Amino acid sequence: MRFLVGVDDTDSSRGYCTTYLAYRIASDLDPEVRVCAYPRLVRLNPNIPFKTRGNAAVCLTLEGDNPDTVFQSLSEKVKELSDVSGGANSGMVFLDDPSKAEGFRGLYQDALAAVVSPHRVRKLIEGLGGRTLELGNGMGIVGAAASLGFDCHSDHTYELIGYRRRENWGTKRLIDSSSVKKMDARLFPHAFNSYDYQKRKVLVAPHGPDPVFVGIRGDSPSSVIRGFGMLRYDEPLEGYMVYISNQHTDAHVQRALDWKVYSSGWVDGTVDQVSVGEGGHVYITIIDRGRRRSVAAYEPTGDLRRSAKLLGKGDTVRVSGGVRRATARHPKVLNLEKLEVRCTQGRLETGVYISSPRANRHLTKPLIRYGLEVYGEAKPVDGWCSAMPFL
Repeated sequence: MRFLVGVDDTDSSRGYCTTYLAYRIASDLDPEVRVCAYPRLVRLNPNIPFKTRGNAAVCLTLEGDNPDTVFQSLSEKVKELSDVSGGANSGMVFLDDPSKAEGFRGLYQDALAAVVSPHRVRKLIEGLGGRTLELGNGMGIVGAAASLGFDCHSDHTYELIGYRRRENWGTKRLIDSSSVKKMDARLFPHAFNSYDYQKRKVLVAPHGPDPVFVGIRGDSPSSVIRGFGMLRYDEPLEGYMVYISNQHTDAHVQRALDWKVYSSGWVDGTVDQVSVGEGGHVYITIIDRGRRRSVAAYEPTGDLRRSAKLLGKGDTVRVSGGVRRATARHPKVLNLEKLEVRCTQGRLETGVYISSPRANRHLTKPLIRYGLEVYGEAKPVDGWCSAMPFL
């Protein structure tokens, strides 16, 4: 029998990581149960204020004989590796019948671009016969359920994540930057967002106290496995696993924006005014079907801010991003993530503009991926998970 399990919100600001939980599930499962497809690393709406660090849920496809036993085993593992005392609000959704994942497709789309009610999610799970585990306030149930609806036949990428041994959590990660640049030179564009040449900064390693040591992103399992093998670092790792993911696909900005607070999407308009404010932030006013809309390109976005600054009155654009709520000092504003110039008055060429790699969100689609989209799930290759050499 095959089962699907979605998990979310097991980490806290002190550490832990939902992908690490997935790795440990794959590592520690009873020999009678196995992971039979690439785990899904599913990023959701990045504008939710109460999201986890990367707003990522994980979905695993498992194979076993007894759903009751598998559910109990998974529940114990989630309890063990969720930092509830540190603020985690973990949720797990278990489906005995993977074909019911189709019923979660709409939820997944909504969770990418809007705020989703946990009440709605619980009713959906109940209607589809899913089992759940909730810890803390259970908010993670939303992402866990949404991860079941990610369709791997839509555009996707892959990421190999290497994990640290417990005794090294919170210490500085030591990766030879020259090996990262060499890897990038050999594998680009099949591995990407690995090094920021403007700031001379390694992008494959996080900086927090979580168990993740390194993450290699690319367009195929073989690319990320090869890239990982090219790195040099001074630390023994616990292991690694390859994920299929909606990262770097712009999945969150596929809808026309409804301008609700915390929503994501796109809007077409004509530039009316461009100004530079304190800190170098660029503020744009566009006319959207007769209504004035505020758009902001903040200084940390680098290339995107510099491009937005060159917009002129009358330029026709599509702007994509997330809506920030109004404050006493500022109106509701769209935080710009992508700028598409359709028609220009001459200062900026037509085309697509995004932020510098260091400022890319997990879902941001790099320019190199335009025309290189990936469809159709790849079969597991040798070495895709260090804890499962038999696959």
